[in-house]
Amino acid sequence: MNTILSISLAAALTAPMAGAALPPTSTPAPTSSPTPTPTPTELKDAEAVFAYMKEHPGDVALVTRGISHNAGRLSPVASSIKIIHLAAYADAVRRGRAAPGERVPVALWNAYHVPGTDGGAHERALKRLKAGASVTLDQLVSAMIEESDNAAADLLRDRLGPGELRRIARTGVGTINGEMLRAFGGCTLSADACLKRYVKAGRQVTPALPDFTRQAAWAETVTRVEPGVLRRVLAGLRKDAVASRHLEWPMRQPGADPAQLRIGTKGGALPGVVSEAMYTVRPGEKPRETVLVLHRLPEATWYSAMRSYAHQEFIVRLATDPAFFAKVRAALK
Repeated sequence: MNTILSISLAAALTAPMAGAALPPTSTPAPTSSPTPTPTPTELKDAEAVFAYMKEHPGDVALVTRGISHNAGRLSPVASSIKIIHLAAYADAVRRGRAAPGERVPVALWNAYHVPGTDGGAHERALKRLKAGASVTLDQLVSAMIEESDNAAADLLRDRLGPGELRRIARTGVGTINGEMLRAFGGCTLSADACLKRYVKAGRQVTPALPDFTRQAAWAETVTRVEPGVLRRVLAGLRKDAVASRHLEWPMRQPGADPAQLRIGTKGGALPGVVSEAMYTVRPGEKPRETVLVLHRLPEATWYSAMRSYAHQEFIVRLATDPAFFAKVRAALK
């Protein structure tokens, strides 16, 4: 899900949750109980994120210069994994195997879309691009990064080849919508086969989604990668003109001032999971690449993160507040 980003060192960062999130499920009505339930943790700001990390160190990964917490442990990173797709695209352009101006039929793009599973990202991308019969490959990539359209990511994966993503990341990267079709769309084949059959049929299906608990259990099983791998990929993207232009799209929004702070970012969300892969560049300082993953979040806590984007504020605080960085590093040793 996305909102417009406004960046200023004088204000907290409010940024897009560009994620692969399934639509929020309705919160069940409370039932009477003789035992009071504890108040759920609300991730309302960077300090709340820090407190949650200290309380749940096994459900958090933080990898940045000077901090490596659960960097090598597989984590469900949701749509932050799309920076691997972006890296494969930038590499293909560099090697002459893909052209940014290549035309992609919108009908084909639509065939990859699974309605009701991306928080409206696909529709927003089509509207922003004023898509007609076709879009360029570069516009498709922008939809993958800016709106976090899953259909764009899966189409790009097929266009470049899964092997190219594996070569870039040194690990396999699966299909997103194929996994959704297998889990919730009634398909009993492999995720890749589910997606291939779905695209060939050319008929969109809206899966019946289960409750939050079941979605969250599924979210733990997909888009899994070592956060340290994402940070390595992110560091390369910061230096690549094609990739950084896409990741730095928030800097084109009103209020952004790259002379103070330049940001390139890709976030993600699945039920129970929020993630962010962000680099920050400040004048006179070394750039910083950071990957943050919070998973196994309780329902109310997850919803609070989706409202506040406090995890993004947390990353910016790490980059701009030395005392805060020292406090976090000491707590995670």
